[in-house]
Amino acid sequence: MNGKRERVEWLKCSEDPAYFADSYVWIFNATQRSWIKLILWAAQLSVLDQLVSGRNFLVLKARQLGLTWLCLAYALWLMLFRPAAVVLLFSKRENEAVELLDRLKDMYGHLPEWMQCRAVLKANTTEFELSNGSRAMCFPTTGGRSYTGTFVLGDEADYIPDLNEFLNAVKPTVDAGGQLVLITTSDKTRPQSTFKSLFRAAWQGINEYVAVFLPWHARPDRTRAWYERIARDMRAQDGSDDNLHQEYPETPEQALAAKTLDKRIPPQWVANVTHLACALPFEQLPDDVPQLHGLRLYRRPETGRSYVVGVDPAEGNPTSDDSALCVLDVDTGEQMAVLSAKMQPGFLAGCAAHLAVFYNDAGILVERNNHGHSVLLWLADNGVEVDGRGRFAYVLNGLDGKPGWVSSTKGKALMYGDLTDGCRDRQLSLHDQQTVEQVTSIEGSSLRAPQGMHDDAADAVALAWVAVQRCDVGGGGTSSAAGDAPLDPIEEADNDGW
Repeated sequence: MNGKRERVEWLKCSEDPAYFADSYVWIFNATQRSWIKLILWAAQLSVLDQLVSGRNFLVLKARQLGLTWLCLAYALWLMLFRPAAVVLLFSKRENEAVELLDRLKDMYGHLPEWMQCRAVLKANTTEFELSNGSRAMCFPTTGGRSYTGTFVLGDEADYIPDLNEFLNAVKPTVDAGGQLVLITTSDKTRPQSTFKSLFRAAWQGINEYVAVFLPWHARPDRTRAWYERIARDMRAQDGSDDNLHQEYPETPEQALAAKTLDKRIPPQWVANVTHLACALPFEQLPDDVPQLHGLRLYRRPETGRSYVVGVDPAEGNPTSDDSALCVLDVDTGEQMAVLSAKMQPGFLAGCAAHLAVFYNDAGILVERNNHGHSVLLWLADNGVEVDGRGRFAYVLNGLDGKPGWVSSTKGKALMYGDLTDGCRDRQLSLHDQQTVEQVTSIEGSSLRAPQGMHDDAADAVALAWVAVQRCDVGGGGTSSAAGDAPLDPIEEADNDGW
């Protein structure tokens, strides 16, 4: 190639990273065990076009789609055509991070000589520096805090155990104008991981990241017959689609869902009743709704309709679980509001009472556990001031005829049995992301969330739904405006059986 042609090609590459990657980048093919020319697929080209925008990306993908190679090609383009670029490469372990840098160095080595810089100033196991001022460095996810990056790549981010700490350390290094990209397959053992939480929020457009999902068929040589063969082999391992949806998901929901084995409610049944919605902003909340941290109000009450409130109390200290409540429409099973935060039992009781009155004097079913006794006592002793009038909250009785729902093995089994049936028969409509995530995670053996995860929002919706199924919750609306007789308030606490 003559000098004039080289200058033209250099200019074309500098203006278009896709042209550079498709024309000059080579990658190592592990199957063929040789270096081959990178030929961009449509899905890869789409991702590369988005990378040029300079945003921060979360990429959730199926296996073997060449996204790590693609991101390294983009990093190499920055180093060559946007000096002095600083590329920071991270992986969970140091040897994996070193491998990322080795790939980048080898990709550079396969470029035409006329495209390379005048000199490589440094090329060791952790750093690669060019004479134009660009350099790339690799770190385990515990390092790299002191550098300011033009482009930061985190590989297999869902498998990084302390991803939140990593982001807190690294993200400030790109906030001055750099770019952060996290790419990963799904780790099904951690349905509530930091990456999944960030991805779900980004998918809904409620954080600063851009969510990108690439299914198994993003690779053009994969056919439906290929997929069915892979699916058959993976199902033979344990009789479930968990491994298939981890390695070769077809939808984001498959990738994000918890393992179905030993789950009380199959994730697909939960997905069938999931209709995520945005909660009303605080400034749009009605005046008679308390401005509470953790309150998510999705639907206002309608005159003539009946509602029920499920309440799962906790201790309320900084190390305890959250307390939670959930409001459901009795007739449609629609989730109206959720409150989840660390609250003392008395404060939680007051919140439940206010929301119950707001929702047409809804009946309240409290889980009768240690802290539930305190909630029930408060509700028995205190009225709620609304429009200058003192009104009592109406507490529902459990199957034993006493206030609250007994928190026993039988009580828990009935709660989640009814919730399972409701999801199966599509009798509910869940708007709240936290509720959906927790309901999906409940284990069949313990009826609790996996260790280290929360189930307060799941318990609250289960309590509300078992109240709809098994308690006298009234009908047609219980507010005085509706003209129907409300349930009797608790006059005094009956400690027998507590």
